[in-house]
Amino acid sequence: MPRPAIAAPVISAPAQQHPDAELLALAERWSRARAVQDEAMEAWGVAWRQVYAVIVTCPPELFANRDERRCIGAGRRFPTLFGVSLRHVALDWGTPEVHTEQAWTGKALRIAIARAVPLLGRGGLTPGRIRRWKAMLPIADAFDARVEAVEATTGRRRLEEARRVAEDEFRDLNREVGRHVATTPEGMTALVRVIGRYPWKDTGGAWPNLLRSAANVAGIDLADLDHEHDSINASRA
Repeated sequence: MPRPAIAAPVISAPAQQHPDAELLALAERWSRARAVQDEAMEAWGVAWRQVYAVIVTCPPELFANRDERRCIGAGRRFPTLFGVSLRHVALDWGTPEVHTEQAWTGKALRIAIARAVPLLGRGGLTPGRIRRWKAMLPIADAFDARVEAVEATTGRRRLEEARRVAEDEFRDLNREVGRHVATTPEGMTALVRVIGRYPWKDTGGAWPNLLRSAANVAGIDLADLDHEHDSINASRA
């Protein structure tokens, strides 16, 4: 009796990897990182506006005078003399330009007091400066406490750190995607969407038309690009 035939095993052909698989995977990560960055920036912005609403109420007594601005680095005689950082307070005086004052903090005052004699000497204006700074300390400490309280309530510092982390990750992914060259329409679509956020693409010359051409080939509506597509559309005129 003839032996029954043994059925040959069915061997499936290995799936072919997409030619732009790495670029497409990066584009997915880029899209998620963009959403995380946008959320982080929005959350930080809400907190910062609440903090700044307190900062603009800074007592005028804490504003650095002309002599102090020169000493802390605004002038030529003592550039970055004390190495202190003052608080910047933008004030609306009803003019087209916003006026910015530099205000002392308690930390900055203590640094200035400790370094005044070693850096400026005991004579001249030094004694008067030190007396003024010591008199300002209670006001500065009280205002610092107000600012720190609203920062703690809003979580501004934590949100700012989260924003920086999200920005760094998004920037790194932008750089990584930009190192790739698309070989398929899908890859080109991913690349165009990323490059659509680059500020340099709006600098004129051939860049707007080059991006328009790539978007047309990839089947992307220019209105869907994220970054200032008006300057690209203007090149149609």
